[in-house]
Amino acid sequence: MSKKDYVRIAAELREERETALALFEPMHAAGIAVAAQAVARVLAADNPRFDRARFLQACGIEEEGL
Repeated sequence: MSKKDYVRIAAELREERETALALFEPMHAAGIAVAAQAVARVLAADNPRFDRARFLQACGIEEEGL
C-alpha cells in the first residue's frame, strides 16, 4: 500500500466517526475508533515505516483517548 492509500483510509474513518459524533451516536464513534486501531496494527505490520500516531491523528483519534 502507498501513502495515498493510508490517507484515503484515514479520511474515510475520520468522516464516519465525525458523522457518528454529529448524530450523537457515541457507541458507533467508539467502534470506529477501535476499528481504526485495528487497521493501524495491520498497516504497521505491513510497513515498518508506518507512523501509527500520525495515522490515528489523521483518523481524528487521540491514542490515549479512544
